[in-house]
Amino acid sequence: MEQMQEIIRERAVQYAEEAFAEHGEEVSAAFDCIMTCRFVARQSGLLALDELAEDWKEEEEIPLKSLLIGMVLEIVDAADMEVWEEKACRRILESGYSGYEWYIANLYVTGCKNLYMGVHHTQYYLLCRAMVPECWLEDFDDYWESWTNEDQRRYEAHIEDWVRYVFPREAAIRAAFHRRFGEMEPEGLQRILEELPDKILAAALAGAGDPLRNRFLEQMSAEQRKAVMEEWYQNRSDEYSLRDIEKAMERMTMAAGLMGAAGE
Repeated sequence: MEQMQEIIRERAVQYAEEAFAEHGEEVSAAFDCIMTCRFVARQSGLLALDELAEDWKEEEEIPLKSLLIGMVLEIVDAADMEVWEEKACRRILESGYSGYEWYIANLYVTGCKNLYMGVHHTQYYLLCRAMVPECWLEDFDDYWESWTNEDQRRYEAHIEDWVRYVFPREAAIRAAFHRRFGEMEPEGLQRILEELPDKILAAALAGAGDPLRNRFLEQMSAEQRKAVMEEWYQNRSDEYSLRDIEKAMERMTMAAGLMGAAGE
């Protein structure tokens, strides 16, 4: 595999001048694609690249589009980086690329690899810069600074949007949960306890207030109470994520509604 990588890299270096001098728009578009992948992965995780790659299928201005889309879709599910890398390199070598296309192909395979490995932004910049012809370094530095600033603006805007959305949503979920079960009759609580797995009950009640948590504990059998408490004990070292608690609360609330166990 290392031999294949070196062949691709050598050909990329060989055609780097041509790539920047005669195909600057294609090179810039290729960099934009990789940088967009990095932003999306930082914002929403690797799985979000699936949707990005699907959207790209409708785009017409992506250099070596099928290569990039294939790499991105495969890296989302990649369990072994070496296996993915060998497959990607073999695909490049067998694709009949020529000239500046080698530079873009090398950019894609190294970009996706470093994305998957979580290489820091600054380190990735230096890796890319080492492959830029000297006469184009100033332009590349300006491009990178512009992209970095834009990425930071987009990331900060994403955080602001998340804050505006997530706290009201969490409050609504918890309010619905406490409203549904806070005044529920013991019979209704028992039906819920019989219906749902202990893991779901433990996660939801971990985020409930003490009075409601105690109401449920009072209705549990000794065996179930022991199982739920054991779940709390095992998860407290890492702590439940807010998302785990939210999902469990939603499931309990929906189950109560479906069973008509509101106890009204």
